[in-house]
Amino acid sequence: MKHVIFLTLLIFLGAVEVAYSQTRSPQSDRMNFVPGEVIIKLRDDVDAGVTYKSAAKGISQTTIAQDVAGLLGVSATVTSYEALFSQEAVDKSIALVREFKNKMQANNPTAKSATPIQQGPEYKYSLKNIFKLKLQSGTENVFELIEKLKENKLVDYVEPNYIFSVNDFTVDSEIIYDRDLKPAEDVLAPLTPNDPLYSEQLNITQANIDDVWGEYTTGDGTQIVAILDTGVDYTHPDLETNIWINEAELNGVAGYDDDGNGYVDDIRGWDFINNDNAPLDDNMHGTHVAGIVGAVGGNGIGVAGAAWNVKLMPVKVFQSNGNGTISDIVNGIDYAISKGSTIINMSFGSYAFSTTLFTILQTAYGTIFLVASSGN
Repeated sequence: MKHVIFLTLLIFLGAVEVAYSQTRSPQSDRMNFVPGEVIIKLRDDVDAGVTYKSAAKGISQTTIAQDVAGLLGVSATVTSYEALFSQEAVDKSIALVREFKNKMQANNPTAKSATPIQQGPEYKYSLKNIFKLKLQSGTENVFELIEKLKENKLVDYVEPNYIFSVNDFTVDSEIIYDRDLKPAEDVLAPLTPNDPLYSEQLNITQANIDDVWGEYTTGDGTQIVAILDTGVDYTHPDLETNIWINEAELNGVAGYDDDGNGYVDDIRGWDFINNDNAPLDDNMHGTHVAGIVGAVGGNGIGVAGAAWNVKLMPVKVFQSNGNGTISDIVNGIDYAISKGSTIINMSFGSYAFSTTLFTILQTAYGTIFLVASSGN
């Protein structure tokens, strides 16, 4: 069973420190959500008529036969609704819930409400029938609507579309580009990177990452790390070689969804903020995180990442101001799972608890390493 890894991102990218500082309060985070939107989960046995033209989610490929707003009795309040998850993720989560319930029943077959005996997470909800509802007006009282919907017997849960943030991490100087990259002058010892700014990456040695390089590996390129963030500058000279490539789209037909995942020409990941195939960074937080994870080591320029040879998958789910919604974040996680990521990095946080986010992370748990920022 994989475990959630908590890392404090205090490793230098070049001479640049990414520092953590908690500035928010629990109450303010719980009141920080998208006006006029809620996320709702209907019971699995409710037939909402959601079908997919492929195994993927793409909005244009999803049809919902049932009038969800009418079914819930809120047609006068809701203008539109959208299924949040792919068929692949839904099927996987349903199987996990079924397996968990079977184990609980086997552990305590006579109990009215079986409790877990073995260690492990409780799989309470699947990803089936989870929708984002848009309301008629952004001034609608979201909490009043939530309380009304909770009384509906078709509903498992309903919550605001919370806004999470990367803004507890501050970048103290600029990203290092060509003008700052100087060739290394000295040939250093084996497994000591010849990157000219490596001597300033003090936290590499403080975290004993260099010991891992010597004893195990600097990376063999098989790990795919999804960077859920403000995007990644995949043209950066110290990142470009390590950027994940969707070969099906790269070698396919331009303007056509070659891999059938609902995202056209997603060669280097996806931008869920602008809904396009160019998840470039307009904040620089995501580029810093990508550099900490996987700046190319030993190439004689810039710095060395924790892994020298790794695949970085840009998944943009945060705006230039550092804010991102739960609906975009869970779409990004769904995408990362479907495209084969082995690690999902999430350097963001909030005091607000989202059942939807928790459920998609449960679906990933066990097959993917989940990396979150310490304190978030």
